[in-house]
Amino acid sequence: MSWYDLFSKFYDSSLEPLYAEQRQLAANALLLSADAVVLDVPCGTGLSFDAVAPKAGHVIAVDFSRGMLAKAAQRAKTKGFSNITGVQGDVTALTREQLPAKPITRLHVFLGLTAFPDWERSFERLFDLLEPGGRCVVVDVYAETPTFQGRMVNLVARADITRKTWEPLQRLSSDYARVDLPSRPDHGGQLFLATGIKGAKS
Repeated sequence: MSWYDLFSKFYDSSLEPLYAEQRQLAANALLLSADAVVLDVPCGTGLSFDAVAPKAGHVIAVDFSRGMLAKAAQRAKTKGFSNITGVQGDVTALTREQLPAKPITRLHVFLGLTAFPDWERSFERLFDLLEPGGRCVVVDVYAETPTFQGRMVNLVARADITRKTWEPLQRLSSDYARVDLPSRPDHGGQLFLATGIKGAKS
């Protein structure tokens, strides 16, 4: 069993209240519509589903952890969301063929880039799956010098919050913007929300 399979057993009780406001802000920033197809990666236990699924046409929920995906599938079933497809996949090697044959018009990366291995290349792969003109939203946490809480976040999430995880989106997209989000010590650093549009040549 991987760490995130184990983490899935207490992830919701530990973190659901901690990021609820930020998940809603991320969903708003996606500018969702009934024809939007959202690639949600890593989807974790599906904590963003409540904010995203009701306003999207389809959500493709990807995670490497089977434990996380099982929790996400149960959440979708309990909530009655029939427009969510779960996919088990490695972000460093995710291909279009692994996903439903739908044009991906939104990319939602919530608390992933601080934990992904080879995170810059992983983001480039995800961004490549986005249709030209598609919109990307990245939410993550950053601390140049982590406090004790930041070090605990790194330990528990197997993360590195010193990564400047907004930079690949800034480099690859047009109409880039980044804003700080409401944060508290438990987050370990400053939460931010970055948005960008994929151009025709990205």
